[in-house]
Amino acid sequence: MTNIEFTTMTNLKRAKEILSMMRALYAEDKAALPVDQSCFTSNIEFLVAHPSRGRIILFSGGGSPCGYALLIPYWSNEFGGTLLFVDEMFVIPEARNRGIGRSFFKYLHEGRPFEAVGLALEVSPGNKRARRLYESLGFRQRRNSVLTCKLPKKAKRV
Repeated sequence: MTNIEFTTMTNLKRAKEILSMMRALYAEDKAALPVDQSCFTSNIEFLVAHPSRGRIILFSGGGSPCGYALLIPYWSNEFGGTLLFVDEMFVIPEARNRGIGRSFFKYLHEGRPFEAVGLALEVSPGNKRARRLYESLGFRQRRNSVLTCKLPKKAKRV
């Protein structure tokens, strides 16, 4: 594996590259529900401007971006602290199978962003390679299912 750096995005210099990788992720691994990709740019801007709400981690090898992850913290009564949700993780196809994903989770274990006491993530049923990686790192499917409901957009106040 080549040396990979994991850095928190603190400005928008690499926003176009992140946006391109986000689109590639959803083209490759279709979401169960429709995803409004027009929100991606504002999502990137929000996370860079509000790092206490979440972070974008850029994966770089030799100075070139090769992936990213979105980290979203939330308090868990069950876990007794901050559970860090890896909302998205993507490695460009030409950089796969080099241990980048495994290195990223080592980075999370050692650095404990948001003082996390645990990690959570989702994996699509068809993404068997990713699931094998996650299970080899200690992730387990829980008995409870996660249910989601999208709320209608708020009307803008005049």
